[in-house]
Amino acid sequence: MGRAFRKRKNSGQTLIITALVIALLILSVVYGVFEAGRRNETRSAKTLNTHVLATKLGLKNTLTSALVNVTNGGENQVLTTNINEYVSFVGNQSYFGKCTVLFTECDVSPYESGMWISWGSDGKGVSSAYANFTLTVTGTDSEIQMEHTTNITTSITVDGTYIALGETNKQVNITCNVLNEGEPALAQNITAYYEYDGDPSDQNWITVDSPTVTDYGKGSYTLSFVATTQTIGDPVLVSTHIYDIRDVFVLANVTCTET
Repeated sequence: MGRAFRKRKNSGQTLIITALVIALLILSVVYGVFEAGRRNETRSAKTLNTHVLATKLGLKNTLTSALVNVTNGGENQVLTTNINEYVSFVGNQSYFGKCTVLFTECDVSPYESGMWISWGSDGKGVSSAYANFTLTVTGTDSEIQMEHTTNITTSITVDGTYIALGETNKQVNITCNVLNEGEPALAQNITAYYEYDGDPSDQNWITVDSPTVTDYGKGSYTLSFVATTQTIGDPVLVSTHIYDIRDVFVLANVTCTET
């Protein structure tokens, strides 16, 4: 079964700009606090630690914004663009000395230029961004260096069964599990499609209107609906499209088993 078509929920460019702006705003607020502290001569190891944590959070948001963009139809190169902009912003701060961020996008298989997008026909789908960073803060009397790996991954596993109802109607039941970085996660939106004639090559996908969705918590969902295929013997091919609460998109296709 080939990769299903997909529809954009939002403009990828709008999403990436919004997410990156949020990341920069977070750092701006933190740096504003640092500036006030500097005027009051209250810089300390505690505020430096806050600075490091804020920088790591910004890196996480930067990768997330790039992944949102790519999974909404953007180019993989947007990850480099995003990180360069973020690194430039961080490098212009000097509250604790010269701040430098070096990064390397993961190019180890299955990643390419920091991205791994796998929307397969085996009931598994992965959307992931991965990069390594080295943060160096050089002051007048000390130097701090921190290495950090950032991985943002939304993955789903989908399984499906159906019962023949008569004529060409089938009662379909889909089970879907959503993960963020390997942990159960919430879905913001779930949309299902089925192939009318069981042949994905002609892209004759039908949107499932108003399926019965049950949320079992911890990222586990079931969808139930009736599919009407072209003939009685057509297989039931289902494509499940999901947006997580971060707006990262992922899909997985599956051939349902008759029970």
